[in-house]
Order: sequence, then structure tokens, then C-alpha cells
Amino acid sequence: MIDELKQQMMRTDVSQNRLTKVLSAATLDVKNALIQYRVWLHLGWMEVKQRYRRSVIGPWWISLSMLIFIVMMGIVFSKLFHQSLEEYIPFFTAGFLFWTFISSSITEAADIFKSNGGFIKQINLPLSLYVFKHLVRQVIYLMHNAVIYLLVCAFFKINPGKVALIAIPGFFLLLLNVYWISFLVGLASARYRDMVPIITSCVQVGFFITPISWMPRLLDQNPAILIYNPLTYFLDIVRSPLLGSVPELSSFIVSGIFAIGGIVISFVIFSMVRARIAYWVD
Repeated sequence: MIDELKQQMMRTDVSQNRLTKVLSAATLDVKNALIQYRVWLHLGWMEVKQRYRRSVIGPWWISLSMLIFIVMMGIVFSKLFHQSLEEYIPFFTAGFLFWTFISSSITEAADIFKSNGGFIKQINLPLSLYVFKHLVRQVIYLMHNAVIYLLVCAFFKINPGKVALIAIPGFFLLLLNVYWISFLVGLASARYRDMVPIITSCVQVGFFITPISWMPRLLDQNPAILIYNPLTYFLDIVRSPLLGSVPELSSFIVSGIFAIGGIVISFVIFSMVRARIAYWVD
């Protein structure tokens, strides 16, 4: 009996040591990636330049196509929902601006590790560095598209005032949530190659059930589609300040809870599968 207890204690100690080593390796990976911020900033910027190196106006094509889409959809949807253009187009612009950032970050996250397979197998860089590089590219696109919001504000003479500064901490929370979602999508897509169509379909559904092209007040009071949709809170903390109103406190609370919980979950999963990623990207 005593020998069995000793053996169980030894197995427990071995398991705890393995878990400690795995967590330590993952922690060191993220830490080294943060230290090497110049690397992923440069790589993210170079990817944008390479993608549009032979284009006349570069990434501004994205902004131009978005502007045309917003104008056309704004005119049509404002008629369908019986909303004035002065109210609807700024609402749609601010929402669609950040929705594009969220959706493109999630869908393109499927290639985070697969597209960097050559780097992963040949260069000893932190694996989480590729997630940061991915986010840099998406933030650059967002900064280009933000010009559309400024044009809409100038056209409709919108001045959100100092309330717009609330969008800064709101965007930080949004970025944290996009980070862990992209991390999980990248890990899942590296392991299971059929995740891409599933993720694409989920993102498309998310557009229709999130108040982007329609206003929340068009629904009944406290509808479940808004209460249990985290994307509603993610958009509120950045869209409302740009429209001159203070976001609901619940939006910051929910976004913060998701950010903390999501980062912890993604970190634990990354710790478990980190050693296998190099084999998945073959």
C-alpha cells in the first residue's frame, strides 16, 4: 500500500514537472516575442508593402472599395430601415470600419502559421511572434480605412468631441480580444485544414446578427441576439465614442472579461500544442 502511494506521488510529481516545463516554454515564447517587437513590426509592414508593391495606389484600393460599398449600402439600407442618411451612414461607417478589422483578422488568422511554415522550420523565432505580425498588418489596414470615417464626419459635419478619446481604451480592449481569437484560429487551422470554410461561414453569420448594418433600437427591448452576442459589446466600445456618445459600462465589462478569459484559454492551449506546430505546417 505504501509502495503504491509512493508510485502515485512520483507520477504526480513527474506530471507537474512536465506541465511546469510546458507552461514555462510557452511563457518564454510570448515574452521573447514581445521583446522582439521590432521584428514583427517590420515584418508586418513589409507584408503590406509586398502585397501592393506593383499597385498604383497600394492599400488605398481597400479604402476605395470600402467607401463605395458604404455609400451604396448606406443609401439602400437607409431607405429600407427608414433612417435619415445623416444618422445612418455615420453609424454604418463606424461599425463597418471595425467589423472589417475584426472579420479580416479572424479569417486571415487561419494562415498565421501555415503561411509562415518556412520561417517556423528554418528560423528560431518565437511562434507567437507571427500572431503579432498578423495583427500589425490588420492595424495598418484599419488606419488606412479610418480615412473613410474622417471623410464621412467632414461631409455630415460630425464632431464627436472629447468623447472620441474613449475609443482609445476601447480599441485596446478590442485588440486584446482580436489577439486571442486570432491565436486560437491560427492554432486550430494549423491542425485542422478544414477550419477555413467553417470560420468564413461563422464570420458571415456574425455580420448579420451584429448591429452593423441595422440599429439596435429596431429590435425589441433587450433581445437575446444582442445580449448574448459578444461582438455587440466589442463594437460598442469603439463605435459609440466615434459617434459622440459614451459606451455602456457593461460593454467595457463584458469586453474585459472576454479579453482576460480568452487570453488565458489561448495561452493554455498554446502551451499544450506549441511543440507540434512545426509538424502541422508541413
